[in-house]
Amino acid sequence: MEHILPKELTLGRVLAFLTRQYIGFLTKRMAHTPVERYYYPLYLIGKNSGAISQQQLANHLLTDKVSMVRILDILAEEGFIERRVNPDDRRQHLLHVTPKGEPWIAEIEQALKETDEFFLSMLPEEQRTLFRQQLLTLVNVSKELPVDEIELFYNRVKK
Repeated sequence: MEHILPKELTLGRVLAFLTRQYIGFLTKRMAHTPVERYYYPLYLIGKNSGAISQQQLANHLLTDKVSMVRILDILAEEGFIERRVNPDDRRQHLLHVTPKGEPWIAEIEQALKETDEFFLSMLPEEQRTLFRQQLLTLVNVSKELPVDEIELFYNRVKK
């Protein structure tokens, strides 16, 4: 197969490839645990157990309500989290890590750190901070893109 030059790849293809590589590395790193997926949402719930709502988590993850419910349903079915009605606002559910999930929060945190370090180590040290800053700039600027007929993902989430 002929090698495709990086300039011929769209940004979407590059990011999709890097995402698959990143998730593959992280999944292999977590293979010894009972956690099979949704590491970062579980980590965030564990770090904010009882103090984060479904909507707050969805906003943090830049995801929509439907996707968030699916992720939380799976984590709850696997026994890692539970939803509890917020006593101060009965319309809201607060997310709690369960005793089954609690031991894995620190492990996920370490695996995320190692995975980030592994991928960033492929860049020259002097480019790592700039690379992260540029990615964050793309995220922040793209959240505010004007929309006419096509509704961008983030704008759906904000409503």
